[in-house]
Amino acid sequence: MNLEILIQNFVLEYGLFSIFLIVALEYANIPLPSEIVLPFAGILSAEYDMNIFLVIFVSILGGIFGSITNYYIGYKFGNPFLFKLKEKFPKTKRAIKESNKWMEKYNKISVMITRLVPLARTFISIVAGVNRMNIYSFTIFSSIGISIWNILLISMGYIVGDNMDKISYILSSYTKVLIVLFIILVIGFIIFRKKQKNIYIEKE
Repeated sequence: MNLEILIQNFVLEYGLFSIFLIVALEYANIPLPSEIVLPFAGILSAEYDMNIFLVIFVSILGGIFGSITNYYIGYKFGNPFLFKLKEKFPKTKRAIKESNKWMEKYNKISVMITRLVPLARTFISIVAGVNRMNIYSFTIFSSIGISIWNILLISMGYIVGDNMDKISYILSSYTKVLIVLFIILVIGFIIFRKKQKNIYIEKE
């Protein structure tokens, strides 16, 4: 039985709770690819007349819950946990490396930006915990990034329908563009805030 059929049966059996649980597990690094899970949630919303806004809201809550779970794992076990993770699962090395790179480059904002970056998008939570990032900042920035990603993928499934090949093509074509635009917006916001701060200082 393939993943789509398993998800469909689980959603039909347990409704919104199943969406919360599946998304939470995906954000907690259980191997459930969001590129399949989230669009499929949108597809099921359309097919079975589920409230799309409620589905998105529940998925965001699930993403936040899974991310905070990973954050506390990183916070409690630190770098030794990352080392053992890379040693036991060599395929995670690239994702962890990417997450560290984003954290070093963008600090708090990295947990928002990386939600749009394959591989790094879930491991950033563990890295943030290892680096003892403020939990409130982590939750706020994570929530923004999770919301953007979940809304994008679930809406895509809802609008495009049961055509995963087309959804995969759209994602591969536009995800990088979306990341670049998002980074430009973040940098622009930072520059704007600094200018506002300088104006305030000058007035004093």
